[in-house]
Amino acid sequence: MKRLLVGALVVCMVLGLGSLALAQTGKVSVDQWFANHAFDPDGQEKESEASARLTGISGEISITDKLGVAGSFVFGKSEDFKSSPYKNGELSSINLAVQYEVIPMVKARAGFLTGSYTIGDGDKYNISGITIGAAVDAVVGDGIGIFGEATYAPIVNAKLDKTGPECKDSSMMAFEAGGTYSFGEIAVKGGYRYQGFEFKNEKTKFEESATFSGFFVGVGLTF
Repeated sequence: MKRLLVGALVVCMVLGLGSLALAQTGKVSVDQWFANHAFDPDGQEKESEASARLTGISGEISITDKLGVAGSFVFGKSEDFKSSPYKNGELSSINLAVQYEVIPMVKARAGFLTGSYTIGDGDKYNISGITIGAAVDAVVGDGIGIFGEATYAPIVNAKLDKTGPECKDSSMMAFEAGGTYSFGEIAVKGGYRYQGFEFKNEKTKFEESATFSGFFVGVGLTF
């Protein structure tokens, strides 16, 4: 419930910023992400894998014909890892960005990322960083659309809240692509999504990674 409230807050922030600027159009959506989660711990040759189910909430609103604000919140956890000393992995990721339409249907984005990744019985990375990215959204037929977006955080600060190094050399990559079918202002959507983190401290040679990847389905509203 707490995470759903956070997701609603993210959407409200996006819509609120747009409303203050006399926004013209916008959209919100929610989806279920059926993912494979992989965790590659430092100093071990074999990564741990498990199925995961996450929820995605996103919103986008225009401020002018070309300028807008976009936000997303993804949260959920995996099932227990098999044949691994770690229990499972849990992700909570918020991304807010300003976007600008550089050419029709293509938008450039810049913003920030915050959230957490928890592994095992409480080892939690608190994550923050600056993001850059791009989004594509096009109508290809009667009620049929396609979309895609990519986000990259080249420098992420990831700090374990219990013990371990502060990973100031970390990074994050995320992308998704899919299609929509609209029934007036309501649309169903589906596609493929990936989000991955590299936790690094180059000074101590510490390195581990976590990825979530798989298909998602959801529903959206355009206004």
